[in-house]
Amino acid sequence: MAPSADNDAHTSQWSLTPVLSPEEEQELKEYTSGNINPPLCLYFAAPIIDKKQISRLTQILSLQYPLPDCMKHLKRVRAQQTRLEMLLRPASLEEKMTFSKDSGADCTENAGICRSENIRKDDDTSQVPSLTDIFKDGAIDLSGLGDPFVVSVPMRSARNRKEQQVWAGIWPSTYHEKPKTVNLEEASHGGVSDEEKLRIGAHMRRAIEAAQLNQARGGKGIGAVVVDQESGKVLAVGTDRSGEKRELLLHACMVVIDMVARQQGGGAYECLAGLENEQQPKMHSVTKDDEKQIGDEKENRKRTKESSEHCTGELPYLCTGYEVYVTHEPCIMCSMALLHSRVSCVYYGCCSPGGALGTFYRLHCHPGLNHKFLVFRGVMENECKALDVGQEV
Repeated sequence: MAPSADNDAHTSQWSLTPVLSPEEEQELKEYTSGNINPPLCLYFAAPIIDKKQISRLTQILSLQYPLPDCMKHLKRVRAQQTRLEMLLRPASLEEKMTFSKDSGADCTENAGICRSENIRKDDDTSQVPSLTDIFKDGAIDLSGLGDPFVVSVPMRSARNRKEQQVWAGIWPSTYHEKPKTVNLEEASHGGVSDEEKLRIGAHMRRAIEAAQLNQARGGKGIGAVVVDQESGKVLAVGTDRSGEKRELLLHACMVVIDMVARQQGGGAYECLAGLENEQQPKMHSVTKDDEKQIGDEKENRKRTKESSEHCTGELPYLCTGYEVYVTHEPCIMCSMALLHSRVSCVYYGCCSPGGALGTFYRLHCHPGLNHKFLVFRGVMENECKALDVGQEV
């Protein structure tokens, strides 16, 4: 169903907010503000006075003084305007404290982290040990190196391109872009486009309409919708049924997941049999033609998967790749069900006191999970708050 003029009237009254881990929130905050303050640690370095020794020195240092795993992003050699310089080894805690007292650099005692505003000048060789003192074991042939100095280098790899630009100005490092929960560039400029906001709002309105119908019947005003992101097809519209049929587990998300499972020949709750036509508004009801179309779409997806080299030909598992729109933040049970059903994205309207996708927990951000999905809140928040949810579970 195309977005109506009424949808247009509501798009400017709500904003879409990604629900991120604390680390991702901090990264987004720094990315948006441009105030990127890298964590630094002290390293000994030395100028290269004989370029022919670079290969030998690099191999020896890599074997006897390898960079820690958290510092693998650093390159051993950097090119300055007039010379080449090589990283030698990290400064010890005692050495860091000595430099901190001598130069006033702010280095924490436990981690040896220096604030970026206190980056030590590379040409400052005061109180810096000699090469023989730095390598007291004497097992390294140090010919080809000049007088050592201390330099502050980033102690972790860059998380995004803006950080990499800052990192590169301190010491050369490699950068491997990792998959992001959200697009930082989009999020820093206000999020999704107006067209995408209309699409998201239209699906949330379906969930609100279903919740209002259920509320009018004496049920809870909580609605949910499952959408196939690829085709845009609405696969299920359901509401909270936990106050009916003596089934306390039938929250809105549980209901729509079960409805999708029934379309795939499964389903766990017999009491939901035949609920599809009863639950959805008439304009969204599933007709015989719709059922045939759904079947055709499944067959088409199956054929597409069978033609792919890396697919098994099986139908999608439950809600794999689907979006879920729910008026209220899911509880822990529903959040785990969404995780297990392999949804790609969850949009919810307003927060819940015991919500597990942002308020009480951020379940989707747990590093130990074997499936990741996106979560956004604030979709038509005022309209969702106006619904009567009864006693909170």
